[in-house]
Amino acid sequence: MTVEASDIVSDGSVRLHRQRTDIPFTPDNIMVIETGFKDLQRIDSAFTAAMKKEAELSTCHPFAWNPEFGYVTARPTMCGTGLQISALFHLEGLHLIGDLEPAKNALSALRMTVRGCEADGMRDAAHIFRIENGSQLGIGEREILTRVKRAFSDLCRQESNARIRLVEEMPRVFEDAIARSLAVLRACRLISEWELLDIVSPLRLAAELGFLENFTRKDALEITRARLNMPVSAPPDTYDEMRERDRQDAALADKVNKRFRNVRLNAYAKDRLS
Repeated sequence: MTVEASDIVSDGSVRLHRQRTDIPFTPDNIMVIETGFKDLQRIDSAFTAAMKKEAELSTCHPFAWNPEFGYVTARPTMCGTGLQISALFHLEGLHLIGDLEPAKNALSALRMTVRGCEADGMRDAAHIFRIENGSQLGIGEREILTRVKRAFSDLCRQESNARIRLVEEMPRVFEDAIARSLAVLRACRLISEWELLDIVSPLRLAAELGFLENFTRKDALEITRARLNMPVSAPPDTYDEMRERDRQDAALADKVNKRFRNVRLNAYAKDRLS
């Protein structure tokens, strides 16, 4: 069984924060120089591209600099190197085998910041996390890059191993998670967008492993990506707002019931999970 790294980590970015001194010194005037990367092998090239952009812009704009602290901005968390390297990780495998919290604690010990999706009363929805370096002071850009690459690679390896363990050592746990998700999606009468994101998570993992009929890796990513950047709406305050929310959730439930009616484990999955 092959676990693709691109199914675990995505949407990477390298950001440099610089404060111009020729305009008012406010948080709104912080310049963000950003480059993206799609996989871990491209972090170095993204870092190099960001540094090149910064060097070019520094010839046009004066950046605030202090010999003791490095680059200075109106936001204390963006001082020093002003470097943030982040990526999205889907850690459903670690969640299902029960090793997610230890992995998050290990990242915190490495001074990495871990942010999950929280909305509609749910915490860590879909077990998708934005992970980035949490320290920019007292350490150089290259050392930050090295530490982040090591942390990201270790986490990707842990999640890959978790997915393999899930299939080879805990197949009933995995099949149960898939069955529960399908049961809810086929029969629910109300479901919110955030609930859908969360419930689809085990099916995304199953689809990425090629375990499902009528639901592919592409289908899973389309559902996930469409909901990752949803604004968090406030709870309904009035009866009319509550009724409108129920109407929206009922309409989504009808679509979901139809979409997942014929999704099931395929022969390959039944063989691997038997």
